[in-house]
Amino acid sequence: MKLYGSSRSPFVRKVRIAAHETGTEGAIVLEPVVVTALAANPTMLAVNPLGQIPTLVLDDGTVLYDSAVICRYLDRVLGQGRLHSSEPAAEVAMMRLLALGDGLIEVALRLLSELSRQQPDHSDRRLAALHQKLPLIFAALDQEAVAMMLAPFDMAQIAVTAGLCYFDFRLSAHWAWRETHPALAEWFATVSQRPSVVATTFHDELASGDAGREQKVGQA
Repeated sequence: MKLYGSSRSPFVRKVRIAAHETGTEGAIVLEPVVVTALAANPTMLAVNPLGQIPTLVLDDGTVLYDSAVICRYLDRVLGQGRLHSSEPAAEVAMMRLLALGDGLIEVALRLLSELSRQQPDHSDRRLAALHQKLPLIFAALDQEAVAMMLAPFDMAQIAVTAGLCYFDFRLSAHWAWRETHPALAEWFATVSQRPSVVATTFHDELASGDAGREQKVGQA
């Protein structure tokens, strides 16, 4: 299988962590590709009409879009289903937290995009809106932290982990969250030591220039 993605993408990080957790990482070859907001990537458009990363191409040529679909395939089809509950109520609870983790990633990508804009007035207004959301997201995650410590590591926790890792990677100078959210910080310190998280550390292929301009709509 071939995974199109960037080692600096939080949504790709989700897939890579899930691959390690399901024991499928050895069957995946990472095809490095960077998607930016400045121009459509012809390589990605030839594979995925949405032009998104991550995109997984199966051995039979089937193309899977969106990190949630890819992770579900790795876990439910190739793995043992440990990352997704088969019990309806538990699955809904997991998906609720998963949506919060994915939402954290989306806000982080928007924040990074706004910080890179050359339109001060418009950026300031957008930044203000994002800054209203972030404290509420972190507060909600902090309230979930104790339950996450006691629960099996699943897709929801993978999404939250990828989001927090991305804040450390890209936004640590703009948003310090550990001191005000100690339970979340304690949980994150523990999961950060998991082999799947250590093995998928972010790396910036574009260390300069347009490094901050990931395309929000180009990742899922």
